[in-house]
Amino acid sequence: MVASSCYPETGPTIDRILDTLSDSHRREIIYYFETVADGPTATVEELVGRLEERASDRDRRELTTAVHHHHLPKLQSRGWLEFDRRSGTVRYEGHQSVAALLEELAAAFATER
Repeated sequence: MVASSCYPETGPTIDRILDTLSDSHRREIIYYFETVADGPTATVEELVGRLEERASDRDRRELTTAVHHHHLPKLQSRGWLEFDRRSGTVRYEGHQSVAALLEELAAAFATER
């Protein structure tokens, strides 16, 4: 079943959120800002260090490349954060409707059983 067929109004948004959250590195970056960071900004190096500690079996250079060229741009394109490549600074903005959409998604799966 496709989410957009269940919820025509919110299906595409749910699909984008699930795609964004489907990668453990992106989830860890969001978790870092939501629960660990002292504020809404961090450097790429801080984020890579956090990923290296918590959720990675990749070497640091490979992880830095993935964060810099894949994960942060995707989170930025989805409106979760602002990423300044020149300074290596990330400003977290969060996502205003993710909690409600994830609750709705959980409810939809609960009724499927």
